[in-house]
Amino acid sequence: MRPAALFLAAGAFLLAAAAAGPARAQLSEGGGPVSYSADNLEYFDSERRLVLTGDVDIVQNDARLRADRITLFFSQSSGGGQQGGQGLASGDIERMIAEGEVYYVRPQQSARGNRAVYEIANDSVTFSGNVVVASDENVIRGETLVLQIGSRRTTIRPTPGQRVRGVFVPSQNQGGNQPGGNR
Repeated sequence: MRPAALFLAAGAFLLAAAAAGPARAQLSEGGGPVSYSADNLEYFDSERRLVLTGDVDIVQNDARLRADRITLFFSQSSGGGQQGGQGLASGDIERMIAEGEVYYVRPQQSARGNRAVYEIANDSVTFSGNVVVASDENVIRGETLVLQIGSRRTTIRPTPGQRVRGVFVPSQNQGGNQPGGNR
């Protein structure tokens, strides 16, 4: 009941990563322009790979992705012309890898981990390394979080030999702060 709602909420923040469908990477449900800042930018034209390093900050509408390093891999340009490799980072994003203190934040939802990989082809996002997912006051901790976007399935796995941990805060529907609600 409440755990299912939290898993949906935990996964919902990542759902925005592909809200525009499997062909386009999105950080925010509304899509739109993506702005970024970083200490350094390096583009490898032959590999269609853009590497942003040093306090990287990517913003799209109400969503923000921050990490020490973010690498974007682009498909061939979908513009119809065959001018292969012309233009910095032209084409759609196929994969995005964020590394080093990764934070993804949207209103009322956030996730943190050491690494996050967004794969358009698999329609999935995987956070790994000391993962913490928070929605309102609810928190889940584990080693790996996998969100399969299309099926809306969220899986959180613990570090081997440990357990997934979390805190669920029930909403107060009727009566507000009435005592005696303990189980």
